[in-house]
Amino acid sequence: MQRGAAPQPPVPVPPQAPVPPLPPGTNGLATAGLVVGIIAAVLSFIPIVGTVSWVLAPIGLVLSLVGLLKSRTARSGRGKSIAGLVLAVVALFMCILYTAVLVGSVNSVAQQSAAVHQVTYEVTTARKTNVAVTYSQSQNDNLAMASVADAAAPWSADAQVSGLIGPTMTATLTPDLDHMGRSDTITCTIREDGVQVAQNSATGPNATVTCAK
Repeated sequence: MQRGAAPQPPVPVPPQAPVPPLPPGTNGLATAGLVVGIIAAVLSFIPIVGTVSWVLAPIGLVLSLVGLLKSRTARSGRGKSIAGLVLAVVALFMCILYTAVLVGSVNSVAQQSAAVHQVTYEVTTARKTNVAVTYSQSQNDNLAMASVADAAAPWSADAQVSGLIGPTMTATLTPDLDHMGRSDTITCTIREDGVQVAQNSATGPNATVTCAK
């Protein structure tokens, strides 16, 4: 630089353009997990059809979990993955609940079928008219019947009954030759293990009544 020369102004530096952020990547696993979770959750509330959720719910759970892990690098799908996880867990819970109820029902039916009950059959008439009675003596669902004809009222009989076929009886007024056409009221009662489980009445000249648990 020569002496006495004017100083040169600094050369301006052009501003640098900001670097745009990288676009979020795709996360198809999160979407798939959400879709499968929705289907599993909806079907799990439908009886019988909901058994399909036993397969769909674990699939949705795995897809959503992998999608959640992938969302850290893909920067997308986190919300879908969490929603898919929640729906899959709900579907699994409903499947477990239905299974527990079903198993409990099956065990209850099996216990009822194996239980032996002490049953008392009773028939009464208001005017002491004789009766004809048919009553069950079922054992382990093998239907067995017993009957009496022209029995004096009140009438009763004891029996042991087991199986799913509960105690039943039918009683009919026996025609009285000395009082033809006379109306009477007939009542049947069934007691199982000391507890009354059925009672019914009918009125007429030839009234018939049925009781069943």
